[in-house]
Amino acid sequence: VTSGSPSIETVVPVSLNDMASHFKVSPYSSPGTSAVFIGTKSGEVFKVIDAQSGSPTVSNLSGNLPFGSISCIDIGASENDLLVTFFNYGLTSVWQSSNGGTTWISKEGTLPDMPIRWCLYNPDNRNQVMLATETGIWSTDNINTTTPDWQPTNSGLANVRVDMLRYRASDKL
Repeated sequence: VTSGSPSIETVVPVSLNDMASHFKVSPYSSPGTSAVFIGTKSGEVFKVIDAQSGSPTVSNLSGNLPFGSISCIDIGASENDLLVTFFNYGLTSVWQSSNGGTTWISKEGTLPDMPIRWCLYNPDNRNQVMLATETGIWSTDNINTTTPDWQPTNSGLANVRVDMLRYRASDKL
């Protein structure tokens, strides 16, 4: 409620094949060109364009992603650069697309088999990625190599489950 006026919300049904497990609003959205990415519990990624309108456009970007629960979607330098993680044991947990989800490449590299809870591109160096995992924070300095070298990044921290990572632009922490 703003200045005594009620807010108005419109619910627009979007047909997904399963329950949503993650939502990511594109930082590149603007009025008339907004995009929301939705991950599902069955490993599908959908891009919803003009989600705020009464008639959004929905595209399935799942391609060759595995069947599992998507835990996070992050967007790199543009909506073409996508990173998707899964929080299931026994499957490849980190996937990247450089063409807006047309094709996906495994970026599991040296990462142990563990649930990944969150992913985050470094906005100052898109080659670097941090992951929130079942055993703390892991990172790589080059996600774009064929086999990324993932290392624990937990100096001074315990090896405990981390569910989410946030970036604060004001001081780059």
